[in-house]
Order: sequence, then C-alpha cells, then structure tokens
Amino acid sequence: MRVFTALMGSACLLTPVFAGPMVHHIEYVTPRAGQRGTTVEVTIEGAFIKEAREILFYRPGIRCIKLKSLPSLPEPRSTIHGGFIQDSVQAKIQIDADCPLGLHPFKLRTATELTTLSTFAVTRFPIIKESQEDQTVPMNSAVLGRMDTHQVGDVDVYRVTGRKGEHLSVEVDSVWFTEKFYAGSEFDLTVRILDAGGKELARNDDSALHLQDPVLSTILPADGEYRVEVKQRIFTSGGNCYYLAHIGSNHRPLAVYPAGGMKGEKLAATLLGDPAGDEAIQITLPSQTGDFAFNDTMPSPLMMRVSDFPNVLESKEADETTVSALPAALNGRIEAANDADTFRVKTKAGDRWRVRVFARSFGTPLDPRLSIRKADAETDDLTADDSTLPDRDFWSMSRQIQRKELMDPSVIWEPKTDGDYLINITDMRSLGDPTSVYRIEVEPIRDEINTFIQARVIDMVECPRLTSIAVPQGGRWTVNVNLVDAPGSRYKGELDLVVQGLPKGVRMIAPRVLAGQRQVPVQFIAAAGTKPQAALISITCKASDGSPLLSRSQQSFPFLGHSGGHAWHSFVVNDYAFAVTEPAPYQIDVEQPTIPLSQNGELTLPVKITRKPGFDEAIEHQFDWVPPGVEGEPTLTIPAGKNEGTLRLSASSSAVPGKYPLAMTASTAGGSYYLGAGRTRVSSAFFDITIAQPYIALKSNPTAVRRGEKAQVIWDIEHKKPFEGEAEAILLGLPKGVTVINAPKLKAGDKQLIFEISATTEALLGQYKELSCEITVTERNQQIRQRTGKAILRVDPALQQAALK
Repeated sequence: MRVFTALMGSACLLTPVFAGPMVHHIEYVTPRAGQRGTTVEVTIEGAFIKEAREILFYRPGIRCIKLKSLPSLPEPRSTIHGGFIQDSVQAKIQIDADCPLGLHPFKLRTATELTTLSTFAVTRFPIIKESQEDQTVPMNSAVLGRMDTHQVGDVDVYRVTGRKGEHLSVEVDSVWFTEKFYAGSEFDLTVRILDAGGKELARNDDSALHLQDPVLSTILPADGEYRVEVKQRIFTSGGNCYYLAHIGSNHRPLAVYPAGGMKGEKLAATLLGDPAGDEAIQITLPSQTGDFAFNDTMPSPLMMRVSDFPNVLESKEADETTVSALPAALNGRIEAANDADTFRVKTKAGDRWRVRVFARSFGTPLDPRLSIRKADAETDDLTADDSTLPDRDFWSMSRQIQRKELMDPSVIWEPKTDGDYLINITDMRSLGDPTSVYRIEVEPIRDEINTFIQARVIDMVECPRLTSIAVPQGGRWTVNVNLVDAPGSRYKGELDLVVQGLPKGVRMIAPRVLAGQRQVPVQFIAAAGTKPQAALISITCKASDGSPLLSRSQQSFPFLGHSGGHAWHSFVVNDYAFAVTEPAPYQIDVEQPTIPLSQNGELTLPVKITRKPGFDEAIEHQFDWVPPGVEGEPTLTIPAGKNEGTLRLSASSSAVPGKYPLAMTASTAGGSYYLGAGRTRVSSAFFDITIAQPYIALKSNPTAVRRGEKAQVIWDIEHKKPFEGEAEAILLGLPKGVTVINAPKLKAGDKQLIFEISATTEALLGQYKELSCEITVTERNQQIRQRTGKAILRVDPALQQAALK
C-alpha cells in the first residue's frame, strides 16, 4: 500500500495518508459537448447520484432545466482504482446563444451531498456524432468522436467539401476535453488533412497552443472534397476515449501581438501564425484586469492579459528599448534563433517589483529566460527560467499537476541601488519563431493572502469527505480553509475570514486567524427552515488591523492523472461550491471540556449521537483539524444502536498554550470511506479546548539495578501548575523482568518522586533510555493524564554472575 505524509502547514501534526478506493460521484458525461443556443440531453453516470436534485454550474450561460434519475444497474460496473458506476441521471442542459465557449465545470447536489466535479464543453459549431469510419460532415461542425481503443489502429476519417482559397482548420480536443481521472496516453491524438487523392496537405500531433491536443490549418488549393484523419499517435487501449474535432473554414492564428493592453482600451494588434498570413485587428479590452480570452470565429481563444499600466513595445531598430516609467508591460517577439530583447528601466533602491513573463502561458512556442542587471554591470542581479505554481497564481494546485505556465519565469525584484537596469529576455534553447510572443509585466508588489480548500490525499484527487461544503438543513458542517501568502507579500498580522454568496438562512463561523497560522476550521450552519439549494461562494481574508490586503479564493481539480504521477489536465475555479442538503438523520454533540489539555498530556472527550426515528446505523467520528502539537485518535466508530462514545486528544511538549476552537466531524459508515462518496456527514458545534502547561516536569539521573536486587528511580520535581489532592504516578518504559514495588502517590509540594523497583534474576540486561512517567491528576471529576520526564536505567548482572565472568 502506498503512503505519503500529509503536510498540514501550521494546522496540525503531520499524519500518514493511505491509499484507498477512488470512488468518484461522476465518472462519465455523455455527450461531452453541446452547441451554443441549443438544449442538450446529457447522461451522467457514476456512484451515489440516484438522488440528484440540482446541477450547479460555475460559469454563466448554461443551466439544467430538467433532471431525473434513471434505473440503477443491478451490479456496479468497475472503472479504475476501486471506482465504479451504478447510478445514472438524465439532465436537460440549456445553453444560451452567448454562453462562454470552452469547458464548464459543474457539480450535482444530491439529497445529502455535493458530488465530485466534472465538466461539459460548449462549442460554437453544431455537434455531429461520429457514425462510421468514413463519414461526410458539413464544414463548420464539431464532430463528437471516440477512439475505439480495443481496435488496433483505429482511424476516424471525415470528408468535408471546401473551396479553393478558403481555410480548412481543425482543432481536436481530447486531453483538454476528458472528464476521466486516470488514463495513460490513449488521449494523445494526431490529425492530418488530405486531399481527395490521399496527398497530405498538413499534419499536427502536439501544439504549443494546446499541448497534447492537435491544432492545424491550411489554405485549400482547389475546390473539392478533403479528408480529415484522426487517430492515436501511439496505439494505447483504454475506455471512453472521446474527442471533439472542430472542422471549419475559420482562420486559425496561433498568437496575437501585443498579447495585452490597458483595461478598457481599443488595442491595435496583429494576429500571427495563420496560413493566410498576418492580420491587423482592433480589440476592445474589458474593464477588468487579469487574463482575457480573445475569440472571434475560432473554436478556441487566444489568451491575453489586461492590466492597469501601459504597454511598451520592443523597438526593432535599437539594441535597447527605453521604458519611460514603471509599472509597465513590456511586449515583443523572439522571432529568430539567438534573438534577445532588452528593455532599459529606471528604478530606485527599496522599490519592490513583481516581474512575470507571459509566453508559454499564452500558448506560444517561446521557452523564455529572463535576466535583470544594472546597466553598467557585467553580471546579472538575477536570472530565471521556470517558476512555481504560486508564482503563476495557482496557489491551490498540487505539484503533481503539470501546467505550461510553469515554463514562464516569475521573480520578485528588489533593486539594491538607484539607477538604470536592463531587463533581458531570450529563448532558453536559442530558438526563435514569428509567433514567439512574450509579455513581461512589471508591477509593484502588494500584500496578498489567498484562500484555498484542498485535501492531501493520494494523487491529489478531489476528496469530498474533506473538501466539500454540504450543510444539512438545520445542521452544521466544518471544513478546513487553507491560506497562502502571494509572492512578495509581507503582511504578518492576524486575519479575519469573510464570506460572500451564502444563501439566506446560512451563516459562517470562522475563528480569527492568528499571525502565521495558515489553516483554520470554518463552520457553516443552516437554519432549520433553509431551502435545500446550491450556490457559489468565496472566502477571502481581511487584515484584522485594517491594513490594505488583497485576497482571492481558488480550488483546483486534476484530471487525466497517472497513479503516483502527474496529471495532464487540471481545472481551476475561483469560487467554492456550496450546498444546503436535506436534513441529516442524526446529529453529533461534544460537551464543552471543563479542564485543560496539558502539554505531554491527554484529554478524553465524551461524544453523544442524537438519532432521528428509524435511523440506527453505525457512526464514525474524528477530528479533521487540531492545533499544532495536538493529535486526535484515528477515526472511531459508534456501533449501530449506540449513542455514546469518546475520542481522545493528546498534546506534545511543542503544543502552544492557548484556547482553540475545535469541531468533531461524523459520518455514516456506508459508501466510500476514503473519498467520502455516498456518506452523510455532519459536524458538532465548535467547542474550545485550552492547552495548558503541565502540572509538573520531572528530571532524573541515570539509575542502575542488578538482577535479583532492588533500586530506586528518583525524579526531581519542578512544579509548573498547582493541583489539589494526590496524583497517581506510573513508571513507563521498564524492561522485562523489572517491576515497580508499591507505586508512589504524588502530592502538591513534593520535591521528589521515588519509585522502588525490583529486578528478577532473569531481567533483561542492558541500558534502557526511554523511562518516563505518566501522571494522572483528577480535576472537576475528570482525569487528566500527562507524560513527563526521560530517564536511563541500566540492568546489570548479579554480583555472583559478575564474579564468575
């Protein structure tokens, strides 16, 4: 069984996470795509979805207008890694005429859950279903096809009629298009365009624009029939290998220059890489800064950037391009081999700049290398090639997810002296191409702390058990919210979490985030009369002292992963899915502790289950969040028909004294234990635990005892916190054959704690370094256990045995 260590930041101890069955709610969505302005019937297959109530889409322009459950399979159909299909739902999806193109992520709200995420694609072309191996299709259509991966060398051929001089452009979406969680290389497709006689006019396998998915375009040499051939690059078997082939007369530029501008401006730009040649256009940029998808008649867009600061275009005639002021966006192209562009900027010591290159992010072939140096210096102040996921604003992503954006460098630049500096960009491989467009954004660093929800499970798949926000009507649910500092952010104070978009009747309780804390439990409570529904919410940070602070939400979902490896495809959303579900058949309560949890101590908490009539299932309960230095017991089960249990907390010496809010989570025991599909989950109300200093600290000098004799283990006592009455003491770590005679009692004010020990004639010889004491103090009728001290005991031979030797 594979295991890795889950990093919980400053939130809790590192704990092992074991692999389990990968049961996703949604396995297949068919058909995978629909055209703008149409209504499509879609079948959703998976597990534990027969009580589907609603579809929640993350993007506008698309909605479900009818939803019904279909009969479940008598026996589940296995998929991969323990997943299966048994339930199916039929949805009628309405797509607006101006619906955004591309993938639309969604979740189902069932009676008791929010499902794992899946996607549905929207295209501008009419959908044509693959029906035969050699099929005639109209120009400007999107063919929904499937590689028959059980047939060696499956080749799909589509005949299309075109006219001389017009475009024939083909885009095949496969890796980008899939909803599968695990696969090999069966989605790596290649495409060719052939004339009627079989002569190859164009081919493409991978592309800088779409990575593993092919994109190509050609100008037709004559009127007549042409063939588009789609096949796997290398034959690989696998199930449900769907693709969407856009076959159209549209132009297909591969880049736009400049690749961005100021918000709201009308940008003069040039489309590059189309077989008909470059094309000058005007683009009206939106008023919102950030990424912008430019599209006119193409099936997929060209990505651009919108900023608050002006463009600077490279000067073709000069060795350097002078930048009048920062911030600015530096734009250019690395058009030929060994080409390099240089920008001269003026800045001051103490300025702090975030410098980000956008090239591969746009799908251009440039592999950029960035360097910055003082204008009169011979060596660079800094150089950069690649970047990290947080550098590219993918703070919610696991390192197991591959993104082309990581090839674009991003740095924090803090000039050491006033003056002129040179910003240089080139290709790492010394290559060049007319479409190798880049954009370098140089902007001031601002304090920013963002939120994300993520579970550290195998392969970083979505884990509703730990990341879903599905609150039972009249109940509670608690989820861990993670925080991350943006590159260069310096704010170190306390934070408050702010939620936007909650339905009426729902409230959020979020403890104040302490300085340096980067994970916090957040609880949602739905009033008894709240209508079951789904919504999109955001959770952001606000500086408690009022300091200016940017904050955003984000969650990522991997697809097309490899077991223990990297995901080829991933989807990022900027909101969290939220649902009020139907009432849970039980609730869990934990009584507020009246005593503290001592460092190196334990605290047992009583748990009570209140069941609704007719509900008698077993209930599992656990802590999903504990403070640093505190550890909860693994998941425990209250058997069917029982209503009470306990759960123990233990604190190490590193636990920081203070008061912490905790909530216990509970789940029915059916469904999938690992990811949580098919379970009904609830949370207790928040209760406070106080971590306190231990009552005493013990120290001891090394002790020796001979076989057949007695000795004393003497501990010196340091009293740290007063207690009343007597405390019980147990000596731990004794070897076989050594026992305590009449264990002592510990009284307040004692200076020493002395254990009389006796060794048998067969006691194990040797040195034992792990002796310690367990002290039990009774306070308010509750027992508080504390472990303290570390001593060494040596067991020696008897004197007669020693003499014989």
